[in-house]
Amino acid sequence: MNPHSVAPEPQVARAPVFFWITVCMLAMLLLGGVAAAVWLGFEAKSINRSGGWGWLLAIAIYVVAIVTVCFVCLLSTAVSLFRRERHRRWSIAILVISGLVVLAGGPTIVRAVHGVRRQHDEASRTSKRTSRPAADSPSPATIPPALDRSSSAAVTREAEDSQILELKSKLWEAIRTQNAGAFVDCFHVEERFNTPEIREENRNQVEILLRNQIVDVEIREIPGRELSEIMKIQKAKPDSLMRYSLTPKMKLTIRHEAVNGRVGRSFLIGEQNGKWHIITMAGHTT
Repeated sequence: MNPHSVAPEPQVARAPVFFWITVCMLAMLLLGGVAAAVWLGFEAKSINRSGGWGWLLAIAIYVVAIVTVCFVCLLSTAVSLFRRERHRRWSIAILVISGLVVLAGGPTIVRAVHGVRRQHDEASRTSKRTSRPAADSPSPATIPPALDRSSSAAVTREAEDSQILELKSKLWEAIRTQNAGAFVDCFHVEERFNTPEIREENRNQVEILLRNQIVDVEIREIPGRELSEIMKIQKAKPDSLMRYSLTPKMKLTIRHEAVNGRVGRSFLIGEQNGKWHIITMAGHTT
């Protein structure tokens, strides 16, 4: 035996710090899923009334959380194996499973984020093309009379557009909250037809409409031929004949999903005292 031989020092086992970090991350993910499931169970009725989009949103958020936690676990278990911590078999198993989850879900999330960003960029470019710089507008002194009148019409049109957007915003809020009463408040009903019975009938019709999955609210010009027929009704004599509660100026269409595609329910809208309303005839929508 060589007295000068040096015995190898035993390796000191390191505390499994990163392994337990991985376990804590997985436990948090599991508890978060259980808490979300309980919360969704209590909110199921309201989510279904709003069209069921809450289920898709919850699933998307949890998928992102799973991929994010698995990515962190991937790094943590890799460090744990590099440090030669205990529980190596468990670390290897978690490393393999986390890697598969990240490879499966990561590219999908990246594509979704890229798609949202591309849509945002396209919307920004569209708004820039349609907006006109204020600095390019000529001074009032240099505007010819004809151009001055057209400019005044443009300003009036912009004011009308903002008022129409106010009506559209009220309708979207009523749709989002499933509030048929707030929707009916946007109707303009003549005083002689403004009775509780007619309001209840209108409310029932709106409730049926709100049960659908509404995807868009469009406001367009009334086609010329249709507008001429509308004005014949509006200008009919005598005054005792039924007519529209306001002079129709635009058409509002609420589109919703159906079995055979998207369908729409159209309303006529008009303006009174700077406010836009859904027009009625004899208290009912046309």
